[in-house]
Amino acid sequence: MRNINRYIMRQLAVPMLFIAFSLTGVIWLSQALKFVEQLINGLPVTTFLYLSLLLLPDILRYTLLLGLFFGTLFAFNKLYSDSELIVMWAAGLSKSALARPAIYLALIITLVMYFLGFILVPFGNRTVSEMRVAWQDSLAAVVLREGVFNTLTNDVTVYIREKTPAGEMLGILVHDERVPEKPVTYMAERGAFIKTDEGPRFIMNAGNLQEVSKKNAKLSLLYFDQYALDIGQFEKKSGARWLSPDHRYLWELINPEDSERVRQEKHKLISELHQRLVLPLYAVALVFIALAGVMGGEFARRGRGRQMGIAAAAGVLLLIAGMALFRVTSQPMLVYPLMYLLPIAAGAVGAYFAGGGRLRFLESRSDNGAVTSGEVG
Repeated sequence: MRNINRYIMRQLAVPMLFIAFSLTGVIWLSQALKFVEQLINGLPVTTFLYLSLLLLPDILRYTLLLGLFFGTLFAFNKLYSDSELIVMWAAGLSKSALARPAIYLALIITLVMYFLGFILVPFGNRTVSEMRVAWQDSLAAVVLREGVFNTLTNDVTVYIREKTPAGEMLGILVHDERVPEKPVTYMAERGAFIKTDEGPRFIMNAGNLQEVSKKNAKLSLLYFDQYALDIGQFEKKSGARWLSPDHRYLWELINPEDSERVRQEKHKLISELHQRLVLPLYAVALVFIALAGVMGGEFARRGRGRQMGIAAAAGVLLLIAGMALFRVTSQPMLVYPLMYLLPIAAGAVGAYFAGGGRLRFLESRSDNGAVTSGEVG
């Protein structure tokens, strides 16, 4: 029996992983394109890859469900088409015994999804958000770019013609229009961006400072050998940020900090907590639905195309209904019980059909009105 369990699980694992990773790759690629602009603007390739990988746990929560469902449908239908299931039935193995490997695999996926939802997803979302803010707020990433006009703020523009391998910058121009009546332009032959205890500084050598007074159309020109420009004043100040529900760990959802924003968004935190608890339950429910599409009813020589089509549609509709419940925020006292009831009820119905049960609308009748249960799955 153990050999049969291992054999069926191998048959399940291959299509499940293929479908899950194929879907993950497509979705991951579309999500990773969000960072292409930063990559072009100087984001290191290693950082780009790290940010992209942090997106995977959130994607895997859904692609694993789809992979498990359609992989189970495919694998058991192949076993059925090759008459392997028929031979196992004839050898005395019950449907529950043959379904056990799929249920074991569903329970494994359920545990994996809980680990993803409770640990890896909030870690990934939080890290991506923090790195995005750090990148947007960091002047080093902007100032060190060469050959383009870089906007530090709406009124400050920096241009660097070239950067040498040693890190020195050549052909520097800084235009400051924060005081509209007296715009200032700094020009220097060379310079460097450095960090000090007081903040970032832009050291310019062999240049000049030009200040124009628009009121009396007067130009002031000052030559310098070295000038230190404090660019820390241009940095964006992010301040304290609201930690959104999908960025929080389990304990932060159960026991959030006491603040006005938390009191306003309390329903979102509770909804996120229930979503993370409920979503993995769909793994078992979807496996039972897939088993019902292949193993339900008696053996049918004409195949189980109709039953599999119904099972596939039921599984997809179940996921759509579940996602819709996750988005409902009104009447939470009614919605939250429905979140748990839906996968449990769907799994129970799937188990009923997988064990040989039938509903009237699935039964087919012969021309004389007799029920032909041998052709029903």
